[in-house]
Amino acid sequence: MSLSLNPESDLVAESDLRAALRPYQIAPDFEAGIRRRIQATEAARAQDPLADAPQLLRVAAAVLPLPIISAGKVSGSALPLVNASGLYKLVGIVAMPAISLFLLLGAGLFGAVGIRRVQAGNIPADMDQRAMGAATPAWWRRHKWGAGLLFAVTLGLPLIGATSLMLLMYAISLGAMLYLLSGFARLGLANRTVIGRSVLVGLALLGQVSGLCTIGMQDIHFVDQMLLPVVFYCGILFLLPVIFQAEIMRIPRSAGQRPWLRRLAIAGCLVTFFLLLLIVVPVMAWFTNWIWQPTTPASIKQHVEAFDEAPYSTVSWRNWEIVATWAIESGLDPDLSRPRQLLEAEMADAGSELDPFLMGSALRSGLVRGEDLARLQVSEPKRQMLFNNPPDSSITSLTQMDWVIRVLEQRHELSSAQKDHLEQRLLATMDDLSEGVLEEALRVTQLLEVIGRPIDRNRYRARVGDWLREYHCTEGGGFQLPGGFKAYRNLTVGSLEQTSYAVDLMRIYGTPDGLDLNWVRSYLRPLMFRPMDDKYVAAITLDRLNKVPGVSFPTLLDYVYYERSLMMAALLVALCLYATISSPVFASSDKPDKH
Repeated sequence: MSLSLNPESDLVAESDLRAALRPYQIAPDFEAGIRRRIQATEAARAQDPLADAPQLLRVAAAVLPLPIISAGKVSGSALPLVNASGLYKLVGIVAMPAISLFLLLGAGLFGAVGIRRVQAGNIPADMDQRAMGAATPAWWRRHKWGAGLLFAVTLGLPLIGATSLMLLMYAISLGAMLYLLSGFARLGLANRTVIGRSVLVGLALLGQVSGLCTIGMQDIHFVDQMLLPVVFYCGILFLLPVIFQAEIMRIPRSAGQRPWLRRLAIAGCLVTFFLLLLIVVPVMAWFTNWIWQPTTPASIKQHVEAFDEAPYSTVSWRNWEIVATWAIESGLDPDLSRPRQLLEAEMADAGSELDPFLMGSALRSGLVRGEDLARLQVSEPKRQMLFNNPPDSSITSLTQMDWVIRVLEQRHELSSAQKDHLEQRLLATMDDLSEGVLEEALRVTQLLEVIGRPIDRNRYRARVGDWLREYHCTEGGGFQLPGGFKAYRNLTVGSLEQTSYAVDLMRIYGTPDGLDLNWVRSYLRPLMFRPMDDKYVAAITLDRLNKVPGVSFPTLLDYVYYERSLMMAALLVALCLYATISSPVFASSDKPDKH
């Protein structure tokens, strides 16, 4: 069987095929039209890089100095802030503090020429430089009142003790600004160098401003707030290598582009970094000396044993007494030979007119031995002052008579009747206290124990509690921190000596209701600037406070709340590091040489 085909009957005519495909045929000018559209889009973006940007970035352009971050490529195309919607306007306003502190100061410090060098674009150099040079003063003129207010707040809040509020403001603002800058980086209008330099200068300024937190501090803290500048300086040291690396990567390697320039830049970055290390690290070590040189039992014992001069006379002796009694109570068994030699010299110089305050400190600290008691002369007028007055009369200047009672008791020269008489007079003194009550109340309590007539603690617990609350200061002044106890009602700040007496009273009578011990701990915390003697007094007083029966200790939430400034500082540094590291090294217009 054979099969025959008719080709002419099965094929479609060419004219019909052309007619059917004619609607799908590409127009002759299609490619030319596409090219025209691409060229028009590129021209529009060159003229206005924000033409197709989201509305949020166009709002940001109303507050951001775009010629600075874009090397002069963007100078307008901003949606006016007053015409923006509520959410976009809020983001722009929130970013204002960080813009004024971080971005503008960074641009002003490094200069338009340096920024252009790392952000070379297609616009002529002189145009870029003029645009960037005029951007900063133009921004300040446009936002002078708002920026001035922000700087006043930045300096004022630490002065009144509200450093954490200032840092929280900048943490929120910096988050908003970095969010906006990341959007510009995605559009190719910013890079790692621009963002890194901006936040670097902001951190340096915050590090200096946060040092003011030691003046007028009105809040509770458990650690020295001089850690705040240390946190910011650590952030600077971490940022510098990142910025230097970005700087070096942007320098071309090719011979035609002067290869020595790259080596010179690397050497300059290394020298700059090590010079900063030589300056910043010692400063940070000084700010944190209380960490590297803590007050330990061994150092306290050494301090007690080394007491061979009293430059401030009675004050030096009283401070030494507080520390020495703690060392003896703690079983450190200090060698008191040098303090005894000093006492001998003081007594020899004084002759028969012994300093009553000095002798009181010497006797209370156990510095006077049994064989030395016979040499101490108690004059007849002093005896008469104790026993010739009625038993219901208070003892005038008890702190000056303290040593007399102790000497008479230790030499067994007090009869039972005389002890009863002294007991009545000491209790009358306790009842009549009106000023200087903390030390006087402590001496009355101690002397009654010395003569074998212990005080009824329950009888006086409420009264002592009232005194402790009344003489406690929760406000500081100048360089004086709040939280201590004062000697007199008309004083406004406390003292370490009176705070030590208050803690001793709490060890005897208990902690009164309504007295926040966190204030006292804050006052006694280790500090960078405490004088040496005060350092030891504060440390042993804090130890005694923590050993008061039934004392409450700070909770984790207390630490979180009261150290919020440090947490805000750490958050700011973390935001700056993240923003810098996550930014592209090169903007879209950068043209690095191929390696």
